[in-house]
Amino acid sequence: MSEKIFSKLPQWFNLEEKDHMEKPIEATITGDVPKWIKGSLYRNGSGIYKMGSTAWNHIFDGFAVLQRWTFQNGKVTYQSSILDSDDYKKSAERNRMIGSGFGSTFPDPCQTLFSRLLSTFVPARPDKVTNTAVNIVEFGDRMFALSETPVINEVTADTLKVKGKSNVTGYLALHIGTAHPHIMKDGTMIFYGTNMDYSKAYNFVSIPPQKNSTDSPFSGAKIMASLPSRWKMNISYTHSFGLTENYFVHLEQPFTINVPRLALSAFAGRAIADCMITHPGESMDILVIDKSTGKRTPITYKAPSGFAFHFINCYEDSDHIVCDICFFPDGADAVRTKYLDYLADHFTESFSCVEKVEFARFVLPLKLDRAKEDKNLVTLPNTTAIAVLETGKKDVVCVTPETIEESPVLELPRINYDYNGLKYRYCYGTTGYIQDKKQLSKFDLQEKSVLTYDVEENLTPGEPIFIPRPGATKEDDGVIVCTLVAESNDVQSALVILDAKSFHEVARASLPQEVKMSFTFHGNFTNKTFKDHLIVYGMNGHN
Repeated sequence: MSEKIFSKLPQWFNLEEKDHMEKPIEATITGDVPKWIKGSLYRNGSGIYKMGSTAWNHIFDGFAVLQRWTFQNGKVTYQSSILDSDDYKKSAERNRMIGSGFGSTFPDPCQTLFSRLLSTFVPARPDKVTNTAVNIVEFGDRMFALSETPVINEVTADTLKVKGKSNVTGYLALHIGTAHPHIMKDGTMIFYGTNMDYSKAYNFVSIPPQKNSTDSPFSGAKIMASLPSRWKMNISYTHSFGLTENYFVHLEQPFTINVPRLALSAFAGRAIADCMITHPGESMDILVIDKSTGKRTPITYKAPSGFAFHFINCYEDSDHIVCDICFFPDGADAVRTKYLDYLADHFTESFSCVEKVEFARFVLPLKLDRAKEDKNLVTLPNTTAIAVLETGKKDVVCVTPETIEESPVLELPRINYDYNGLKYRYCYGTTGYIQDKKQLSKFDLQEKSVLTYDVEENLTPGEPIFIPRPGATKEDDGVIVCTLVAESNDVQSALVILDAKSFHEVARASLPQEVKMSFTFHGNFTNKTFKDHLIVYGMNGHN
């Protein structure tokens, strides 16, 4: 990929190995950082796109760069670290990209022909990808970097270096994982994995809390439910899933991985994106699985054709499941328009990408007793969502979502996690780089209203993370913290802190103008502290 393309893109596509930071620096504070915020915000995302004369060509493919923002006594420190995954170390040693990504692949020149032939068989290929560049989660007293491969890298929380590597395929028959597990109140992780055998394609996994910090995070893992694909040669792409107190909720989308193509992809030199197929006009089916039995409920919910990366939240209410997602009604173009050459060609003045992605609330009736074909089966108050029997069917329900009129783009959604799987009122989201007007938003799902926070020119807002105030009794009593990534070298990147109730800025932690910051996809806040968090470094690197 030519340097001309990178010259048209924001600075965060141009990070280099020299931008790695071994030590944290102190950010410049404007406003007042609440002193009750104690702990660290960890972030993860694609950050290194170029090496030698080679470059990744899709926004999802860059080598992982981790961030840590640490709060103590009203001060904030920042550290950015290239994740030293096996893929990255091998590439850095040879000064060229080596490995497979979503949109591109670079074979290892030292690999034998026999090895390349072996790598055509699933699950060997996803099994070998160690660049975990999507999310970072706390599980017990340990931190893990994840992507959609079955590999998880454990990260040392204070140095941001790889501590160990685990692979789900050593424990369960799964070929692709998720970067969005759920952590339950008892410490159990609920994980999702895809199997390329259509008869057991969609799998929900329970992983108990770890008793030994040296164990693999997958030790003790058990598949709670396994569902078939509706296509024999295609498996729905899955980025995240929902759950309630009694059910798992899964989207079987008309955007799929073609199994024969995937099996031949390594030998043919294809990237994962080349193995994806869209099914125009086909429904997006919402599947509901009973946790206690591991079986699907006997009702299929057919939503309009579309696409989603992210669930917002799901909950049960009076024999219904309320399922909230970020919905792309135009389908999977959201994936195909993220090639770097496409972005460079279309968005050269102000980095933005006009796409429609909206809050969508589907309401799924759990009982169909005496249901009539022409009647809306949704009986919950305060929603315009529709569910009607498909003509001639007794167990297929066509669902139409409720949306909020004239609301902003909503992606990378977050909630107060204490309400995960439960009835809730507020969610928070970002436009990111998706449209011209860059904003953060707070959706009040009871009042059907939206508060917005406008982001300045040449800054790209990331994922908004809610941190509850200690002792809070109200759902929105706390703050939102969100990265603002500079698009050019003459602007300062920062972390903004908003009062979650009013959605007004209360403080900002800004970085030196010369510090390049990567755009991150996902992350989490932990109130645990680590030894070197107590060290505060000045801008010149001295104590």
